[in-house]
Amino acid sequence: MPRRRTEWQRQLDGRGKVLWHRSVELASLTQEGAQYPGYVALFRKYEPDEEAAPEVGEVANGTSESMITKLANEASSMKIQIIPARDADALVFATGSPLTDSADIKDLLDMAENDFPTKFAHFVSCTSSLLVPAELEVLKLFLRRDHAVEESMEYLCCMDDADTRSVVRIDFAEETGVDAGGVHREWFMLVTELLIDPSLGVFTCTNHEEQTYYFNANSRHTIGEDHLAYFFAIGRLVGRAVLEGEVMGFHFAPALLKIILGIPVTFEDFEALDPVAYKGLQWMLENGGAEELGLDFTVARRDESGNVTTVELVPNGGKIAVTDSNKHEFVERRLRYFLLESVSSQLYVFLKGLYQVIPRQFLMLFDAEELDYVFCGCDSIDVTDWETHTKCSKNLEGTRVVRWFWELVRDMSLEYRRRLLQFGTGCSRVPLGGFRHLTSHDGRICPFTLKGVHSAYIRSHACFNRLDLPLTPTRTELKTVLYATLDTEMYGFTTA
Repeated sequence: MPRRRTEWQRQLDGRGKVLWHRSVELASLTQEGAQYPGYVALFRKYEPDEEAAPEVGEVANGTSESMITKLANEASSMKIQIIPARDADALVFATGSPLTDSADIKDLLDMAENDFPTKFAHFVSCTSSLLVPAELEVLKLFLRRDHAVEESMEYLCCMDDADTRSVVRIDFAEETGVDAGGVHREWFMLVTELLIDPSLGVFTCTNHEEQTYYFNANSRHTIGEDHLAYFFAIGRLVGRAVLEGEVMGFHFAPALLKIILGIPVTFEDFEALDPVAYKGLQWMLENGGAEELGLDFTVARRDESGNVTTVELVPNGGKIAVTDSNKHEFVERRLRYFLLESVSSQLYVFLKGLYQVIPRQFLMLFDAEELDYVFCGCDSIDVTDWETHTKCSKNLEGTRVVRWFWELVRDMSLEYRRRLLQFGTGCSRVPLGGFRHLTSHDGRICPFTLKGVHSAYIRSHACFNRLDLPLTPTRTELKTVLYATLDTEMYGFTTA
């Protein structure tokens, strides 16, 4: 993705219309020199049945059953249209246009030309004003830890639209932690990790090495009739994470990031979704003899009952053989089906939930790689940066204990560093900008802190990014205490 991150850019033409401009140098070509086209998805309501399904936003204080029904009705009333990028209005996202006037458009496009730190600072400034101050409203969410996903999804799905930007505090049943922000971080990491569990059926891992995920086209079969409620709730969850500065523990597939941003998807994006199928299709495009492969304009997939069925990519597709003359159309149809059409309902409700929290015009600043960084932060942990931006209590400053601590952290594997960061701050990833940008529960800068204590254990105050470090007489004893903590279950707070 980095090589092609600037392949598509919004540009204002002489008539004041914003169009997609594609870099010829970055666009992918076949050996014959044909350019893979780009497509954007638009959701439109069926006509003339305009009142067939109410807007999700019209529901207030709905039960989970009524919300699930309304989501299903609304999604079924929407038809996905796939438009070539050259014919698309670059200001229109999948579910509509950004809410901005013409005077703001040029400013947004100019801001998008800046470097990432400048854009991100502007983004934070804009989105921070959306949060409802805790002094005005705080919502309490009571959860059972062993039902954290189901109960969180139901809560987020049924939350009133007016509450989507309010502060939420978490109480886990039968636990003594008081949420001043740290338990909320721990809840977010717990839920996002559980959401990608294959057995849940929400996401499909498209790249195990990079931990990228796309929506499961068979989610209805795996989850049940309420599967769309999960995607709507996840959209709201991701939006709230961006608003509150949380980072996710996994990455969206590049194609999904581009769809969120309204950026055209191309055949190259299929590589990240299914590398094996991509290579096969690429070979077919670059070589002759497509007729000998015995393909037609159909694909196989599992239906809602789990049975394998044949889907026609075009009318009577089963009777149309793939040949050298129509193989490009076959690849385009296959791309459109697997990236967009097969998950259209999931995409629609997810985007609806996300855009309810984060206005679309704010997202226009970023390309797909930058948005991934906004969502996920930094995968690596720079111990020097961590140490540089850490404060110590007076009884630790300049002592052997603090020196031993950082030596032990440097000797750790990345997995154990993440466990330590999770234990100390409630999040296993470094925020954007590094450790100097660690925040407390109220969004204010709150440095990582080490405090020396006379104790046999390490204690965490994750809401305030603080560890109480035992003043052990030897490095070996400190290592034993540290790893005893990191080798135990990392979820569950006794001190928040």
